[in-house]
Amino acid sequence: MVTLDNFRLAKRFRKTNRLFQIALSLSLVLAINYIGARYYARIDLTRDQQFSLSPETVAYLKKIETPVDIIVTYTPEANSVFFNFVENLLKEYTIQSRRHGEDMVRIEYVNIYQQRRRARELVVRYGIQEENQIVVISGDRQVEIDRTDLFEVKDNEITAFTGETAFTTAILEVSNPEQPKIYFLSGHGERLINDVDPIHGLSELTQFLQEKNFVLGTIDLQREPSVPEDADLLVIAGPKAGIAPIEQEKLRVYLNEQNGRLILLLDPFIKHELDDLLFDWGILVDDMVIYDTGPDSVSAGGDLVIRRFAEHPVSQFLIDYQLTSLFGPARPVRPDPGAPLDERLNITPLVGTSDTSWAERRYRTETLPAYTEDSDLPGPITIATLAERRVGDALGIFIPGGRIAVFGNSDFISNNRINAFGNRILFLNTIKWSVDEKTQLNLPSKQVRTYKLVLSEADLRNLLLYFLSVPLGMAILGFVVFAIRRR
Repeated sequence: MVTLDNFRLAKRFRKTNRLFQIALSLSLVLAINYIGARYYARIDLTRDQQFSLSPETVAYLKKIETPVDIIVTYTPEANSVFFNFVENLLKEYTIQSRRHGEDMVRIEYVNIYQQRRRARELVVRYGIQEENQIVVISGDRQVEIDRTDLFEVKDNEITAFTGETAFTTAILEVSNPEQPKIYFLSGHGERLINDVDPIHGLSELTQFLQEKNFVLGTIDLQREPSVPEDADLLVIAGPKAGIAPIEQEKLRVYLNEQNGRLILLLDPFIKHELDDLLFDWGILVDDMVIYDTGPDSVSAGGDLVIRRFAEHPVSQFLIDYQLTSLFGPARPVRPDPGAPLDERLNITPLVGTSDTSWAERRYRTETLPAYTEDSDLPGPITIATLAERRVGDALGIFIPGGRIAVFGNSDFISNNRINAFGNRILFLNTIKWSVDEKTQLNLPSKQVRTYKLVLSEADLRNLLLYFLSVPLGMAILGFVVFAIRRR
């Protein structure tokens, strides 16, 4: 006989059973989340592994000793495509750098208009005050990544994403305890790194290079016995007097025996006395002055507008983004046709003037410059040349030797010209090529693919019909099921 107590007992049992089911379901969800948080595998399903880090980058991240912060400032109107690439890539840096529950690479996104307090802190502490900035920081070192460093451009279209190279290089720069040291030669009227004069000084360049984590110093080879051992690069910027033979011998020892790196910036009208040293490196610096009459080749201020660059890591960025450089009076710097052949020496003409230019040989006597066929050089004129010597041994194994970069102008790095974007990038890349930084990586670029969907009017109608028919069919089916159950 079924009693009221039996119903109450059954009802109580069902209620208890439901509570247990809910508790078990919650326990299952929590257990799955716990296991998933500790043991998981990330799979990049994008074509070409768009957001996966290379094994080389992962190996570097595992060796980071101090935390690295990456700060990205943005606005609500930020380019969604740009931030989609950056955000997905930086997630991988955080995950791959995680050790013992701590992220060695930490990412912070700051909306400088909404997060005003944090924005003021960034200005005071790091000098970050603009939108769409990316700054990599570790301790007292910081490096800013320009947005143009993240993409390759061809014919004004983005073709590849190079974010991994940019971010990994910046992380290594700020986390590496060693900083490349650059010495600037003095004692011959050269441009000075602490001079704030707008025409002759290099104080703007000094600040820029220090922000890139280079250590700068000066040296007078008339007083020093040799180029210091800690010199990663020696720069001679616009000497106004000739370099003495004893100093040239020290330079020769530095280049040949110490595999040294040298950047020469030699203005016209000056006798530098370095012909024998340059002859050893297959470079000829003519005692001539370059003129140009082309309307597109000379700025309003009389500067040479340089658009001709050779395909080389130093100048590739300027080629890709169609940038120009501004040079004042310049002289030819070209491969020496009379130099002896040397299989170990690789010479590259880097920068050239326009077709309408020429190099005037009789500039000291000619009052009105004009091209003379029998004595002058017709354009285009090479005004910057690189030379690299390989060092070999008996086994036929070659390693990088000395490197030298010679420009026929020095004022393109002066305070009033260095901020021309092409000038700054050209000189910075020359320095990086010269010192052959360990942080210069050759990581693969990720191709940016664009897809175009072409549909006819009939295709559009069919597509619209498809997207309408599926939800409409489900609604009708639901109504039929509801009606049947009501009966």
